[in-house]
Amino acid sequence: GEVLPWPVYMSLIPVIGGVSLASAKELSFTWLGFGAAMASNVGAAGRAVYSKKFIGSSIGQNMTPANTFSVLTILGMLMLIPVALLAESPQAAYAAFHKALERGGTTFVRHMLSSAFCYYMYNELAFLALGKLDPVSHAVVNTMRRVVIIMAAIVVFNTKISLLGGIGSGMAILGTLLYSLAKTKFKK
Repeated sequence: GEVLPWPVYMSLIPVIGGVSLASAKELSFTWLGFGAAMASNVGAAGRAVYSKKFIGSSIGQNMTPANTFSVLTILGMLMLIPVALLAESPQAAYAAFHKALERGGTTFVRHMLSSAFCYYMYNELAFLALGKLDPVSHAVVNTMRRVVIIMAAIVVFNTKISLLGGIGSGMAILGTLLYSLAKTKFKK
């Protein structure tokens, strides 16, 4: 793995602090939700680090970023099928699907399929970006994507933002700039 100079790592502090500040006054905050989000972040970071090792490697043929993502998606589905069957019986899932179908009709199916397609494409594009970036840069870009989505929601849905949330978002954006500048300056 690549080891970066300490100023590059230090530039991540404003990103982490800014996102923390922006989230601090969130009304729906719970420790369970926070723990689940952190577990998700650790899992996503681990996936990025290990996937980066295998993209273009000699394991398998034609392991491009898109193919690596496809293989991981299939393997993930195969590993989660037993978990899903333990959590909910096929009869209960079938009944819930038909109940949702009765309420929403073809609109429900169209929304479900378009949501699945968009989520798959988002993740495939993330893997294409991972193919071009190192895992830390990829994580910073992903963090900024979240800040941009929050900012877009504030503008589009006219959501009120607290002073602390605005300061935190600004800090996260500034931290991303600092990270980019530090990474460029200390590039080998």
